Amino acid sequence: MSSPTAKNAERWSRVPVLMALIGWLVLAATYFLYIPIFHSIWLFVWPLIGVGWLWAALWSWVAVMSYLSIRRYGRALAGLVIAVAFGAALWTTDWPVFHVRSVLWLEHEAFAELAADYEKGKPLTVPAWMRYLAVDGDIQAQKDGLYFPVFVDLWRAETGRGFAYVPVARGREPVLQTAEGDLGSPTRHLGGGWWWVD
Repeated sequence: MSSPTAKNAERWSRVPVLMALIGWLVLAATYFLYIPIFHSIWLFVWPLIGVGWLWAALWSWVAVMSYLSIRRYGRALAGLVIAVAFGAALWTTDWPVFHVRSVLWLEHEAFAELAADYEKGKPLTVPAWMRYLAVDGDIQAQKDGLYFPVFVDLWRAETGRGFAYVPVARGREPVLQTAEGDLGSPTRHLGGGWWWVD
């Protein structure tokens, strides 16, 4: 029969687990929303992510230690494995590309309509909700594609990355101006004729 102190310690060992779970979920949401956060408060995006990592890692460590202190070795090992798996998944995912791919998938009809207007040479009417994907809401109809500049070096505009609708190949590799001093080409297919451009 376990003592009231042991039951109390086991009950309180759930608090660090909950705090660690909240930390990992907030960190995942911050990574997923990296583009809108970057466009709004670009100076604070990395400190925000750093605090998220610190919170999640610290509470995961406290959760593992609390399970070890009450001799729940299986739970401690499971907590450690789950924390490492969450951390590895968050660290290795290319979140800007993942976010763009998700938005393209969710709103494929709106993006297909915009791409069709671009191909027909019609004036582009970009919905307001779509503008958050581009720096300053500036969607560019260029010769080789319809380009959304996601990241631009704000200091000298020498480099840029984004995504674009690139029509069927025209016998040469499409080149898009990603910033004032940079040209890029499609590197990853996102589906439906949309490409990530570096």
